[in-house]
Amino acid sequence: MSSFVIKIIAILTMFCDHFSDAILGRLSFLNIIGRIAFPLFCFQIVIGYKHTKNVKNYLLRLFIFSLISQVPFSLFTYAYLGQINLLNVFFTLCLGLLAIYILDIAPKKYKILALLIDVIIMLFAEFAKTDYGWFGVCLILCFYLFYNDKKSEPAKNVSENSITFFNNNVLFCIVYLTLCIIKYSSYFGLTYTYIVVAEIIGTFFPVIFMLLYNGKKGPGLKYLFYIFYPLHLLILVIAHYLIV
Repeated sequence: MSSFVIKIIAILTMFCDHFSDAILGRLSFLNIIGRIAFPLFCFQIVIGYKHTKNVKNYLLRLFIFSLISQVPFSLFTYAYLGQINLLNVFFTLCLGLLAIYILDIAPKKYKILALLIDVIIMLFAEFAKTDYGWFGVCLILCFYLFYNDKKSEPAKNVSENSITFFNNNVLFCIVYLTLCIIKYSSYFGLTYTYIVVAEIIGTFFPVIFMLLYNGKKGPGLKYLFYIFYPLHLLILVIAHYLIV
């Protein structure tokens, strides 16, 4: 499964989520499907970071589109939540990219300091009310630190490599699932238990696509998500006031 296919899955499931918010109301089955989207975008950030030739340009691009998307996002959240004080998902992705960049460039003896800075970034995301907050930044770090993407490298010892690959992916799945449970555990008692469980499963479900990722890019269309995100929000805001 190429990066392009994963991106298309993320875009379609995101649209399902936002369509439900704007037209059907919260907590429909489309919202559960929509839980698939965000982890895949976080995954794309990590893959993009590992393949980009210029991290600073990547960060700048995310930040510019976070500014472009804020007005459509604020209109959207006001339409179904009555709030305009939230920051769109591009801010979260930008902070997540910054977190892994800081961790990556820090010398070995300063890794602990880099992790502390990343914790501060998570807290900032939470208090600044970016979409998905601390969880979004932490998820990007999780994918960067624990996901094994070396499937295409030739193995010197096939048996040993298979065992290592299996063990690494088991650890990745455990850490990922733990984060999903922590994210939604506070919802227990606030809504039906089956809804919370469904949201945990929906957020963890993208692990299947990540494990099927073949390391290939697929068709370009670099700006597909960047353009689609603010555009579909504007369309859904208009639809909301026309239909609801």
